[in-house]
Amino acid sequence: MALAGAGLTSGCVRQLESTVSRDERTPLSLSIKTVPADTDATATRLARYLATRLQTVGVAATVVPMSREELLRDVLSNHDFDIYVSRLLLRRDPDFLRPLLHSRYGPGRGWQNPFGYGDLSLDSLLERQRTETGSVRAATLAEIQRRVVEAQPFTPVAAPAPAQATRPVRVDWPDGVGIHSLTGYLGARAVTTTATASRTESTVTPSATPAPTEQSTSATTSTPAPTSTPATTTDEPTPENELRMTIGDSRPTENLNPLSTPFRSDGTLLDLVYDSLGRPVYDRMRPWMAASWEWADGDDTTLSVRLRDDLAWHDGEPITAADVAFTFRFISDTALGSLDQPVPSPRYRGRASLVESVDAASDREVTIRFGDVSEPVAARALTIPVLPEHVWEPFARPTSASWLDGGHVTEALVRNNLDPVGSGPLRVTGTTARESVSMEPFEDHFLADDALDGRLSRFDGGFSFDSLRFDVVPSDGAAVELLATDAVDATANSLSADSRAAAADEPGISVRTSRPEWCYHVGYNHRRPPFMNPRFRRAVARLVDREFLVDSVFDGETEPASSPLVATTYVPAGDAWDEAVSELEFVGDSGTGTLDAERARSVFEDAGYAYSGDGDLLIQE
Repeated sequence: MALAGAGLTSGCVRQLESTVSRDERTPLSLSIKTVPADTDATATRLARYLATRLQTVGVAATVVPMSREELLRDVLSNHDFDIYVSRLLLRRDPDFLRPLLHSRYGPGRGWQNPFGYGDLSLDSLLERQRTETGSVRAATLAEIQRRVVEAQPFTPVAAPAPAQATRPVRVDWPDGVGIHSLTGYLGARAVTTTATASRTESTVTPSATPAPTEQSTSATTSTPAPTSTPATTTDEPTPENELRMTIGDSRPTENLNPLSTPFRSDGTLLDLVYDSLGRPVYDRMRPWMAASWEWADGDDTTLSVRLRDDLAWHDGEPITAADVAFTFRFISDTALGSLDQPVPSPRYRGRASLVESVDAASDREVTIRFGDVSEPVAARALTIPVLPEHVWEPFARPTSASWLDGGHVTEALVRNNLDPVGSGPLRVTGTTARESVSMEPFEDHFLADDALDGRLSRFDGGFSFDSLRFDVVPSDGAAVELLATDAVDATANSLSADSRAAAADEPGISVRTSRPEWCYHVGYNHRRPPFMNPRFRRAVARLVDREFLVDSVFDGETEPASSPLVATTYVPAGDAWDEAVSELEFVGDSGTGTLDAERARSVFEDAGYAYSGDGDLLIQE
């Protein structure tokens, strides 16, 4: 109290703290959590790189590999980490930054601010951008990105283009989209050859391709097709007209709950099983389950949605507007009011927060009222998967989870849902834990009607194969080997740089790349010292030589990333942006990875940290 009354300046306070607490400082020891090399070699290499640089500047840093599920539980649910290295899923609309960084989401679970970052001035900007459009919004987003670069709540490294390998002699994939995507699977067509003719007697249609006005975002590197297709190496007979894929993530074989964050880093399989009111198709939000929607005259916060006729769940029950209203209420509170506070779905909380109310006006009509947001931002809420009320309502009961540290949880958030009841173009027919997921077309899906208009007409008839199978592989190399022996048709998992090169060298295999879908990043836990100090985070960020990592880890197949909006058109240009980025330049010989240890240590000293006589970086506990 006496010190507070004395009116000391912040500089004097820091000097006093340094004098009083110098003997209480201890060497900094921290862990860097990530996944094992056989799960994601790139993430592991980035974590080891960072650990080595931290050790060079006197930090006892260790890499702690763990399964994807464990990593996401520690980071997203329990907030039990110092630093982690992982992928951050990128969205086309930059409003995804609001739940990612807004302080209101810090105490929650999921990808909504897992860092625990808080900045009221940034909160204001994040709120403002969702009401703006055009150049006004672009200017606000530029300021947001400058603030993020300066504060380094997390450190982006690079956003590589996903690369999948395929056998073009077997499957013709649509241009302009990634293979492992909803539109990729719905646009895929079997190629009739001597080999496929012996496998199926069905007649296939030509590949669906984008309209001429839509620019392709894919690049394909092909090798000559062989004169004959090799025989499959599997012992089991291949079902007729089956599309066979490899996948490197076994979690979908053990959990298909669309609300479960630890089991979800890729939502494509669930996009095939669960429909939403709207879908982004070739970069445009289009009605999907909705037959149409219309904004109310003079009211840009109220949207009237009409559902398609004869929609049905996979169990045969009809879909009504009540299911839509239930979904938005359930996403916002999976306890449905049975607890003293809401238990939202961590996975969709950010999008659901855009909506104020959803009412079923009739069996086919829904009225959605949004907050003060622009139409493009509001459209993000239309991509939430619609859930059947008769299936999910019984799971609103509270429960416990051994892996969750505190907080309320409901059965809806922890059930594995291996027999999912959705309404999507495919339904799950079977799963084998850590081995495979099988699906088949849903005959009552609206795409099967062959009577679609406009941009969706390319999907007339729905999924063109009799079945779809995902086989879990232990590594990218194993996936390429299966593809080379004709045991599978394509890889759903994106290949590492080494495996991409190996696939391109195989006869009859093409490697296709699409625009970036995620960004490798370094995340900091702001709930723990010293990570709540932006000067410390900036010092750590200056240990990262992006130019070197792009060449050595990503094989030059990507660009360095300083902004989480790297996959959009909103990354700023100009002197102010260049200056903000340059202030975080690598402390060493850029492009070589060679760290100037003496300079790097001085950066931490300039940030207010001291070293012991043994060269250990000290922090106050």
